Amino acid sequence: MINYLYIHIPFCIKKCIYCDFYSIPFTPPFPPLAKGRIGGVAGDYINALRKEIELRKGVADNLKAIFIGGGTPTILSEKDIAEILNAVRENYSINPDAEITIEANPRTITEEKAEGLLKSGINRISIGVQSLIDKELVFLGRSHNADDAVKAVRDVKGAGFRNTSVDLIYGIPRLKEQRAKGKGYIRNWEYSLQKALELNPEHISTYELTPEKNTPLYDDIKAGIITMPDEGVIAEMYYKGIDILKEQGYIHYEISNFARKHEYNGYECKHNLNYWNRGEYLGIGAGAHSFFQGIRMSNARDVIRYIKSIDDNKIPVAEETHITNDEALKEFIFLGMRKIEGIDISQIPDEKRILISKAVEELSSHGLVEVKGNYLRLTRKGLILSNEVIVQVLLALEGLPPS
Repeated sequence: MINYLYIHIPFCIKKCIYCDFYSIPFTPPFPPLAKGRIGGVAGDYINALRKEIELRKGVADNLKAIFIGGGTPTILSEKDIAEILNAVRENYSINPDAEITIEANPRTITEEKAEGLLKSGINRISIGVQSLIDKELVFLGRSHNADDAVKAVRDVKGAGFRNTSVDLIYGIPRLKEQRAKGKGYIRNWEYSLQKALELNPEHISTYELTPEKNTPLYDDIKAGIITMPDEGVIAEMYYKGIDILKEQGYIHYEISNFARKHEYNGYECKHNLNYWNRGEYLGIGAGAHSFFQGIRMSNARDVIRYIKSIDDNKIPVAEETHITNDEALKEFIFLGMRKIEGIDISQIPDEKRILISKAVEELSSHGLVEVKGNYLRLTRKGLILSNEVIVQVLLALEGLPPS
């Protein structure tokens, strides 16, 4: 039985220049005119979510983590969110210690709203701060400024949240005519980190800005309008983030994620750890992904099509992939090696472990990986080159020479 649930809310105030997740503009006025139930396409979508949750009854139970992501889920009212969670409770049992997360844009949070979310059962909130420098936020196309971000974090803590996560982005470029030298990038990144630390979040995620195809950022870089910082500067920013956060008592547990210690456990994101551990999960909503019984599947990335299909009592599965044993092993490696603790190589069949041993030895000689006990993990040097390192291990798994 599946113990992890993801619910996708595709609505945003506006699309950021780097975002390639499925999202659409919020059609009703923003902010919502009333705290009550929302109407229009968003209202129909919430009805469809509730129905899909019911249609999937029997697939999941004893939920250990629920993650409401987007888009911007907090663009909806507290009543809307409560209604979705009530549908979950009516169809699945929820573990008393379950982590229930919602993603938030700073502009969509007030202390009063945060109190409502807490009452609905949300106990973890992930705020998309991204930067605490106004010029960088404008560049990214964010709808909030630095003051909004600071206020949002303070509001959720004031409302009683005891598990708050902050997302930050490094490697934010400039327009060609405003190009900064390396030290300028580093200085800005340090500033955002220090300002975020003053807010004392329990969890911080630091993501390198990556140009994805079919985004305005990608197109502007290709056209020469925007120039990204060079690789050396990106690496310095990444390591600077690790060092500053470790100095402040955060545990680096995944390539991009840091958590404070807790009296009983840590503040690591249980939902995401399940992804990296290749655990099963159920995805609800337009564009949501699921993985269970060896099958990866995704719903249609179209709100109208999704609503119509659910109204017809059909799950709008757009893609379905049956994972072979070899593919499962590859997933175990490339997902698990994202974790700082690495992967337990004793779980790899002997003949496959022999195949990768030479690659591991070669990568180890360059200081990129290390084996501690049964665990193969990236070194500090290997973290910044994680994609390239993991590719070499996967090539060896297939008996292919290094690229």
